[in-house]
Amino acid sequence: MKNLSPEQLLAIADEFTPIARVRVRSFGALVACAAVPGARVSGVPVYDSVGSASSALREAIVKLEPLTDRNIAFSEIAAGVYRRWATA
Repeated sequence: MKNLSPEQLLAIADEFTPIARVRVRSFGALVACAAVPGARVSGVPVYDSVGSASSALREAIVKLEPLTDRNIAFSEIAAGVYRRWATA
């Protein structure tokens, strides 16, 4: 499973936030969300597929709310970008 760096998720947010007219509320929450798809325990990936990792990313963004608003829309876009990038 490919890791998603905080900088990669921030780049997605940087494209999304001006269009959605929101801003990053918590960089810590954004970093935590980025860690989700590539999570490992004792070297073993937590997620067994790109699909499950992207779903977990979407869920983390909705729960942690890294943006001031529009987190559901951001979660869908971020998960889609991750899915396309991880399968390329």
